[in-house]
Formats: sequence, C-alpha cells, structure tokens
Amino acid sequence: MTSKAGSLANTPTNMNKNRFLSLLAIGLLAANVAWAQNTATTTPVGYVSEVLKPNVTNIIGLTLHSPTVFNAVISSEASNKITFTGANFSTLLSSGSTYILELPDGTIQEITSWNATELFTPQDVTDQITPGVTTVALRKAPTIGEIFGNTNTFGLTPSADGGTTNCDTISIPNGSGGFSTYFYYNDGTDQLWVDVDFNEAQNVPLVYTDAMLIKRVGGSDITLTVSGEIKKTPTKVVALAGANYIGSIYPAANTLNSSSLSTQLAPSTDGGIASADLLQFPNGTGGFITNIYYNDGTDQLWVDVDFNETGASAFTSGYVLNNRNANKLLTHTPDPNVFSGL
Repeated sequence: MTSKAGSLANTPTNMNKNRFLSLLAIGLLAANVAWAQNTATTTPVGYVSEVLKPNVTNIIGLTLHSPTVFNAVISSEASNKITFTGANFSTLLSSGSTYILELPDGTIQEITSWNATELFTPQDVTDQITPGVTTVALRKAPTIGEIFGNTNTFGLTPSADGGTTNCDTISIPNGSGGFSTYFYYNDGTDQLWVDVDFNEAQNVPLVYTDAMLIKRVGGSDITLTVSGEIKKTPTKVVALAGANYIGSIYPAANTLNSSSLSTQLAPSTDGGIASADLLQFPNGTGGFITNIYYNDGTDQLWVDVDFNETGASAFTSGYVLNNRNANKLLTHTPDPNVFSGL
C-alpha cells in the first residue's frame, strides 16, 4: 500500500502549522483475542492519550490498533486476489468497512472488497506470498466515528454553519499531495461528521500509516484516548518525494536508534541538511526538531541541525518525513528489545 503523502510545499517550515503532542500513558494488560481457524492467542493491548492543544495544528498517528479479526495461511493467490480455503468473509467482515491486510514481510494492503473465500488486493502482492506457507493477519481500519466518537465524544469545536473557519478540523493525506478535511457539524438540530462538501464522514477509515492533522481553533486542552492492540510485526510504507505525514505505528518505546531507518534514509555526510532526508518531530512548543542521520564514513549517529545527538529520541505518534530523493519503500520495525517479549 502506498502511504499517502503531502507535497513538498507543505513541510513544517512553510505551512505555518504548529503541533504539540503529549503521550501520557501506555497501559498494558493481557486480553484474549479471537482469531480465525478457531484458535486463540493473548495479544498485548492498552491505551494511549494524546493532548490536542488549542490554537495549533496537532499531528497525531494511531499507535494502537483494532483487534485482529482473521489470521490464516493463504491457500492460493493471483495478481489481484488471495484465497483462503474454508474462510467465510461474507459473514466475518462488515460491508462498507476497510480492512488492513498484513503480510509477514511488512507489506500491507487496504482491503475493501471480498467474497466468501477471496480478498481482493489493490496491488499485486504475489511476490510476497508463498501459498500454503504465508500467514496473514487482517484487522479493521477504525473510522472517524470510532476514534473521535459518532457524537464528538472528546469535544472538538463543532461548526454551526457548515464552514471550517471557526471549528476544529481533521485532515488526512489523500495520496495526491493534498488532504481530505473533516469536521463535526452541529447547528443545534443536526449533528454529524462531514467533509467540506458536506458528505457524511463518520465511516471514513483511518489507516495507521497516515498521520492526521487536527487543527484546533481555540478552547482548552483536549485529551484524546485511543485503545487497541500493539502491532508487533514490521510495516512497509512508501515514502514519496517531498513531505510525507506518517503515523509511527508503534507506541512510545521506539526511538531513532532502535528503528532501522538509519539504513534506509539518505544520510548527511557533512552535517548539513541540503541533501539528507529529514525526520521532523514536534518539539512541544509549536516547532519541530529536525533529525538527520550523519554518516561521514567514520562516525554514524542521529543528530539535529545543531549537531546535538538525538538517537535516544522517541518517535512521536505522528511525524513528517521529508524525502529528498525518489520514492522509496521504508520498513518500520518495532523495537525488538521491547515488543518481542510482549
């Protein structure tokens, strides 16, 4: 699946959109989760709380995820579909929903169509599959209504007139350099999530590789609490040339040093940022800390633009990757020292 990305013109230095995020807590507990084939497993679950600050644009991603609803070995595959003998997706999956198919190598696909035994993939993933061997997981992508509440549970400022000037908005990368924007409408009679064309939007899916931009127009702090499973397997994300708004996928234990991105991004060889890929994290005061991987052939380390070491910095739930080169496929991995034991 191609991660949706913003245009280069929308990098933090140009878009004048500040962001402040606070990860308050991660609670872990044991929970039995139903899997396909009448088996069961214990999966780590918990919650995270994000503080949405007023008068700024907050960038957040989903680091806990909907439960796995299906897990089985692929029976056969073709260019646009994979088949599971004995499955019954007609009753297992909900019509109109989006599901995320997860392959062991980190490849993911957004699944929106199926029949009883077949899932139809938007891209050809046959090279990543060995029939009779490859096991996949399937989880539902949560919706705007499920994360923020169908009745605006967390109290984002609504629009009373259908415009976006005086209300909070949620913007999601649309995959073509822009964003799709949504808000809660409440005129005292009608109350619902809509897009800017006033199409109903509570069922819009939120894919965990994309960061959301939540613009607050005022008021006080809002704490958004999200619960779900911890994903313990790799995830592949396509980074387009320019600015990519990415959800970090895994909870706060992941750091720059524990990630594998140092081997996948263009480094700085002289300490400058002219040609290096930039990882931009919110700094808590409305700006960003720009991280680059420095490699002069002798020294290798994560640093900021003032050459302070930043390798121990934890990923924020949403961040900006400014890819200075051609499109690239990045593999995001959970910290093995933390997540493998869960």
